[in-house]
Amino acid sequence: MPHLQFETTVDLDDDETAPFTDWVTELYAHVMDTGTDHVAVTVRNHPAAALSLGRAGPDEPVAVVNADVRAGRSADQRRELAESLVGELDARFGVPTANCYVVYTEHPGEDFHLAEGPLASWDHDEDDPTE
Repeated sequence: MPHLQFETTVDLDDDETAPFTDWVTELYAHVMDTGTDHVAVTVRNHPAAALSLGRAGPDEPVAVVNADVRAGRSADQRRELAESLVGELDARFGVPTANCYVVYTEHPGEDFHLAEGPLASWDHDEDDPTE
């Protein structure tokens, strides 16, 4: 059950975040070869600059993404997802790509639990992640 957490200094409202979380869910499922029913997305905004990235200027928008994912995805998959997220943060919210930071943390499937129980370890042929 991935949890993709977005933190940004951009002032966002529900009209912007709801379609974004839907887009992220579909993108993650496509790139990471999985379903959507277990994908969690959180968006937090800190317009008062309670968030910083050393390479960004003090008045520049910033976005940090923490991606907790099941282990097993290739470096190419992780890179494709990161590039897509960074590009969309720029296009949709005006965060320069240089001011985006994506961090992955990988876990075995049994670290992720739904009501039905833990997920299995990821398999590149998976079609239903809850089985």
